[in-house]
Amino acid sequence: MTSPSFTAPTKVCPNCGTQAQTTGDKCPSCNKKYKKKGKVLKILLILGLLLLLAIGGCVALIGGAANEVSKSIEKDENKAGGTNNPLTITPGQAFEVDGFNYAAGWSVGKDALDDLAIKGLKVTNNREDRDSALVEIKFFRGTEVLALADCTTEPITVGTTVTLDCTSTDKLPTKYDKITINDSF
Repeated sequence: MTSPSFTAPTKVCPNCGTQAQTTGDKCPSCNKKYKKKGKVLKILLILGLLLLLAIGGCVALIGGAANEVSKSIEKDENKAGGTNNPLTITPGQAFEVDGFNYAAGWSVGKDALDDLAIKGLKVTNNREDRDSALVEIKFFRGTEVLALADCTTEPITVGTTVTLDCTSTDKLPTKYDKITINDSF
């Protein structure tokens, strides 16, 4: 029995154009490799393009999420009592700002240093989660802010009532047109 004979493939050198019947990796005439580096370059190019597309997709996803967050923040800012939409309040009267219910019976006056004092302002958290009150109370004459008090609480459990800690270094105005409250953030 004779074994089948093996014939080496014919290869054309991309450098010198010599045709040779060989199983080797190099041209017997010019000793250069038969295979071009183009395959590796193409693979690297495809991987780079896929990486670029993945990064672009992530940027688009993050950009979309940031836009939704921005819309949500803007919506909160424009609610009555939000940062961009102060709520007019009257001393002694109850009011509500976005799930925080402020009780009647509070007053304005002076502290020991003759600075503005907001006294007895109590808030009940009727929001869905534990949250802190961080608000500004402003006294206006026309469009001019005459005095400002910052009022805060520690985080308040849902359904709990606490008294706000209000501080100011401004004097209590003798005449003002209105008092407003708005979220600080």
